[in-house]
Amino acid sequence: MLAQERYRELLEAMEREMIIKGCLITCFSMMLASLPNFSAADEIRMKNGDRLSGELIRMEKELLFFRTTYAEEKLNISWDEIDCIVSDRTLPVEFKDNELLIGKISCPESGKIQIESTILGRSIATPLNKLLAVNPSTYSGVFNLGGSLNSGNTDTKALNVATRFQVKTHKYRFTIEAKYNYGEANEVTSARNSTGSLKYDFFTTKKTYSYAHSLTEQDSFANLNLRNTEGLGLGYQFFDTRLLNLFAEAGISYFNEDVKVGEDNRDAAGRWAAGLEWEAFPKRLKLFHRQEGYYRFNVNSMVLRTEQGFRVPLLDRIAANFEVDYRFNSSPEAGKNNSDLNLILGFTYEYAYW
Repeated sequence: MLAQERYRELLEAMEREMIIKGCLITCFSMMLASLPNFSAADEIRMKNGDRLSGELIRMEKELLFFRTTYAEEKLNISWDEIDCIVSDRTLPVEFKDNELLIGKISCPESGKIQIESTILGRSIATPLNKLLAVNPSTYSGVFNLGGSLNSGNTDTKALNVATRFQVKTHKYRFTIEAKYNYGEANEVTSARNSTGSLKYDFFTTKKTYSYAHSLTEQDSFANLNLRNTEGLGLGYQFFDTRLLNLFAEAGISYFNEDVKVGEDNRDAAGRWAAGLEWEAFPKRLKLFHRQEGYYRFNVNSMVLRTEQGFRVPLLDRIAANFEVDYRFNSSPEAGKNNSDLNLILGFTYEYAYW
């Protein structure tokens, strides 16, 4: 009898121990599942023989972004220094011949990769110099904040806020922009204007694209309640690399102008635009220039807006921004100047999602 009771107690103790061990194993498994999974880590093979394991974030504009477990910041590696890449994850890969494949990346031999797609199977071995991007960023943008404050004989205040948000895929590019300027002198408003635009680009080739564009403007001190401009046209992307971005556009537009004093205007106009961003000294100095102009055929008048300046990187995504905005109207309202100049000193924050 005592032996049976002792046997029963031993079984209950074993059951309790198994339950506790099961709970511990379950909790430990859940903890492991919640941690970043590097068991199927991506791999970078360098031309100098080094190998890096971690997470391939993206490669575009001749620069690869890579994250490892032993470095707090992500690594930025020049594409020219890479011999091969491997990833067990499914990633989109763009080629310079405008082909897009989605699948796992393998390294069949030095200097080449293969894409294994669940639908198309395994691709042929392709040299790395034929790649345009791997897991490219889809959303990107900038946010600018600047202004000035002076006190003494003359009290002045100025505020400038601007943002640009862009969604980009293999064939399409959608851009939203907005800018607001405000100024005071001796507690009297001296400047208040804003612009907003929507733009859609469709790339027919790697460099040529057609666009649809909408622009809205307001200026309290230029007799302008609201001007809305809609247009279509063609563009050419001369360069789109990490160091240099250059484009030009031309098309036709129709605008509807609501003025405070006088007759409202509705007319067609020719439109042109150009933009340049150039890292004159990589990671030290970026120069930029953007312009957009309209020519009204019926009255032979021109409206021009330009933004130019330079940025100096301070932190990972933050840069000091010095900018000069210029606006010109060859046929201003009576009593108004035909040009405005605005100097902006502030900060720029750049971001990207992938």
